[in-house]
Amino acid sequence: MILKYIYIDSNPVDRVHFLQILRQFPEINLMAEFSNATNAKEYLNYNSVDFAIVSSDLPVNNGFEFVEQLKDDIEIILLTKTSLDAIKSYEKGFLDCLLKPVTQNRLKSSIDRLINKLECLQIIREKKEHMVHFKSNFKSEKLQANSIRWIEAMGDYVKVVTKNKNYIVLSTMKSFLKKLPEDQFTRIHKSYIVNLKKVINYTTRNVNTGGEILPLSRKQKGIFKENFINFQ
Repeated sequence: MILKYIYIDSNPVDRVHFLQILRQFPEINLMAEFSNATNAKEYLNYNSVDFAIVSSDLPVNNGFEFVEQLKDDIEIILLTKTSLDAIKSYEKGFLDCLLKPVTQNRLKSSIDRLINKLECLQIIREKKEHMVHFKSNFKSEKLQANSIRWIEAMGDYVKVVTKNKNYIVLSTMKSFLKKLPEDQFTRIHKSYIVNLKKVINYTTRNVNTGGEILPLSRKQKGIFKENFINFQ
């Protein structure tokens, strides 16, 4: 399991020191680093990660304020020079709080805990019949993932399409994709997520899902083909 993450720290000296330690962990993949919360939030609006390593003393928005403003839930490892931040981190449900300067052994403890947690959650999800929970038209809904044909972007909403009914849900595409079995659903276009179980065939430009033809973007074509082949 290779975990994707971002690192945010406004102190350039601390960043250089900590990046050297981070390179000792091949099981985690640094996607981007930032010196402020604004740029990090912008990145997360368009990209998914498993966790973030965040310094508490960021300019404008501190580490706690940054986490509160995130649209999607991700695991957080907080870096701090104030030991009292550990109590607040625990109350906020952060994975861990590390006191600067961070040692390699201390970070290893956090990474091991994170991997164990995510692996346990994955096992639990696989054992259960996958149900998707969401709110539509002020009602709580629950669907079997297998019943969903595709998901379509509609501004600030997504349309969940099934054989018998469509649901309009206030959500981003990225956030809704996280609710779905990752090996069964894949993005084929910036506006479409498809259930691979429903795909009949495809061309270089389109995907046929139960008789409905959906657009296949050039950007997503390679990922879709790989996922479709592996899913069969």
